[in-house]
Amino acid sequence: MIGLDHLAFIVAAGLIAAVAGMSLFAPFLFVAGSLIGVGLHLMLLDLPAAEIIIAASVLAGGWLLARGRAVENQILVFALFLVVGVFHGYAFGEAIVGSEETPLIAYLAGLAAIQSAIALGAYFLVQSRGWAIEAMQPRLAGAVILGVGVTFLAGHLVG
Repeated sequence: MIGLDHLAFIVAAGLIAAVAGMSLFAPFLFVAGSLIGVGLHLMLLDLPAAEIIIAASVLAGGWLLARGRAVENQILVFALFLVVGVFHGYAFGEAIVGSEETPLIAYLAGLAAIQSAIALGAYFLVQSRGWAIEAMQPRLAGAVILGVGVTFLAGHLVG
């Protein structure tokens, strides 16, 4: 099940890619990273502070949208999507550790499909509306996502 923090970042990835004029390749980097992260978890490798990094990534995604300015370095955003995708995927991997091959393949396919559908939905919503980074709608979405990031980050740091 995708938690609110993961959902917020997936939506942010689609929105950021669209308002920044990036290709659909950008959110797919996040999805690819998440599949790598699941694989790392299945290999029983440890990614320290994964939940804190996930919360910080949500905060960063919200900030990129809420600030209402163009993305200066798209390569950096591509790298961000791939790297934080690994951490998000690592967290998703917890649900499937120890499973046999058939459910594992189904889980990975479903995870990739759902994340892609959410990111593409956000991307195409922006495209269909013609929203630019300066528009109020993506900035408000960014503020909400930023709030989700702050909430989860505070919860992990305090709790």
